[in-house]
Amino acid sequence: MADKAPVHYDLVELSGLGFRIKDNKASHALAELKGSQTTSEFIIKNKLFISKSTLNNWLNFEYGVPIDVLIKLLGYKNFRELEINSLSSGRSSSYCSAILPKKLTIQLAYLIGTLIGDGSLRHRSNKSYFISFEMADKKIISIIQSTFHRVFGLRKPIRTVKRNDGRKTYLLKYSNKIVYYFFNKFFDLGPKKTKTVGIKGLETINKYQKLAVLLGLYHTDGSLVKGNIRFYTSSRNLKRDVCRILRALDYNFKTYEYQRRSYSPEYQITVKSKEFVSRLKAIERRLL
Repeated sequence: MADKAPVHYDLVELSGLGFRIKDNKASHALAELKGSQTTSEFIIKNKLFISKSTLNNWLNFEYGVPIDVLIKLLGYKNFRELEINSLSSGRSSSYCSAILPKKLTIQLAYLIGTLIGDGSLRHRSNKSYFISFEMADKKIISIIQSTFHRVFGLRKPIRTVKRNDGRKTYLLKYSNKIVYYFFNKFFDLGPKKTKTVGIKGLETINKYQKLAVLLGLYHTDGSLVKGNIRFYTSSRNLKRDVCRILRALDYNFKTYEYQRRSYSPEYQITVKSKEFVSRLKAIERRLL
């Protein structure tokens, strides 16, 4: 099976959300565009509704430049050539920021699987956006924590949660509007996804990325029973997409449909293959 070309992400798709770019390349591009014009001339010529001090702060790398404004000034082609992948959700460095991946990797594919399986994306207001994971397995949540840092450059501690019934779980929670919308815009992930979620862009990802998605699903919403790896979901779309991945990877599988409590229906996909288990473990080692 030949590997496919890497999937790249276009930050233009994140325009219109109030994000800013605080990057030397953006400041230098603006300075070149301004040239010998005075600050006032540049503002008037480009119909910018800003003060001279704001433009000077953009040029001096003090404030982040709104992504929409930068695209308008430079043009789509010139903006893309800058290859910027760092955004902030405010004009200065005191606001949250994130480094976004430029292409799909096995690390990002794994995070997509974990979010689909048992992750949560929530927002309560225009300023509260969360990506969280909660589970009883500390090893798995530690893998998610280190992978999240490698992909987005974000660090968060794992918190211990004691439930009323005496159980102990581990919580990893990120508050970041940029990462929230990255997953929302490029992968159709968001709140209330349980019964409708699928795996976007299957036809464009290579076999290692497919395995990484399955590993994320297995780690968060799967099990290994007597050599059988089982995936569980209440989403018909996800059942379809997992089956498509397994067929593409040439693995035999069985599907079951049943009803459990308020989940109606629920699906189980079972794969019995020592080689499949071995390949998932190989992907896991690449994440460590």
